[in-house]
Amino acid sequence: MSIRKIFFTIPFLILISLSNNAGAGFVCAKAGCYDFVTTNGGSLTTNRAYAGLKWTLNEGIKPQAVFGFRHARTESNGDTDGGDISISAKFIDGFQLGKLRAKYFNGKEQVQGEVGGGFDFTKGIFAGAGIHAPYSLIGLDLHPFINENKLEPYLQLDTIKRYKKSNSTTSCQLVDVGSYFGDPSCGTTPFP
Repeated sequence: MSIRKIFFTIPFLILISLSNNAGAGFVCAKAGCYDFVTTNGGSLTTNRAYAGLKWTLNEGIKPQAVFGFRHARTESNGDTDGGDISISAKFIDGFQLGKLRAKYFNGKEQVQGEVGGGFDFTKGIFAGAGIHAPYSLIGLDLHPFINENKLEPYLQLDTIKRYKKSNSTTSCQLVDVGSYFGDPSCGTTPFP
């Protein structure tokens, strides 16, 4: 295994392990993966791993793969905010790491504005902003320390769906396309 593949695999494994902490993240079993969701005092917390494809508009039509983890809090009025960490990589015509990115997002359960930054493995440090809607993101990155192509507009399609408003009557649940299962911390079995 090459150094680049190891360097890409380690952050991805860290994201997966962080999401499987007790009381947070997603749980996988033979039945599939489920978001672990808890309700606390009128807010709903969701931890979600995601994947997507990203097209940088001034780099042609070949997409990059994106893997990430999102932590979001949604209030009963729909206000949503949280954090996101992701890594991207080119995978067509050879493997090359893209960007390691951290960001903060804020908005409603359907649309959030995002700001953040990180490290581009070919161009160095960058800052960015974007707007995320269910399953899609449009954004703009700024590379302040390079001379050409400082601005990079991009489009991303991903698995991040619309957030649900909090429901103060629910204490905890595992969610999979409308199916509700128990949770060990609630005293019930997590999978049927």
